[in-house]
Amino acid sequence: MNEGLNWRDSWSPSLWLFLLLMNFSFALALWAAFDTKIAAVDFMATLVVTALLAWRTPLKLSIADGWFYAGKAKIEVKYLGEMTALNKDQMSLARTREVNVDAYLDLRFWVPKGIKLELIDSRDYTPYWLLSTNKAEEIISALKKSN
Repeated sequence: MNEGLNWRDSWSPSLWLFLLLMNFSFALALWAAFDTKIAAVDFMATLVVTALLAWRTPLKLSIADGWFYAGKAKIEVKYLGEMTALNKDQMSLARTREVNVDAYLDLRFWVPKGIKLELIDSRDYTPYWLLSTNKAEEIISALKKSN
């Protein structure tokens, strides 16, 4: 891997706070119904599950050896055509009303922005990739440099 550029969008602090409060409220309900020990065990267990989800669910994007990786999908950079950074409103339209059913989508609900990568591979019926990321401009710049 000669280029080795990597990106990963993590959960926002507001999502972490929301999930922490939800875990706490559920533990509080268990404490009221049962006892402190059950509430503490539940809180710790749900905290571990939340941390595991936060670690496993972010979309990992990378460029290495002329290939672009998005999660488990990969494509040679030479097959990428037009690259468009999408703001919140554009991304909302792209993943709902304007979506092509043949497109490759790798979306995360907590990431409002994204990137649309048109494909120019005649052997691939996928017209474009739509990916959630807050670092669209940086990724586009790196893809153009690696091509």
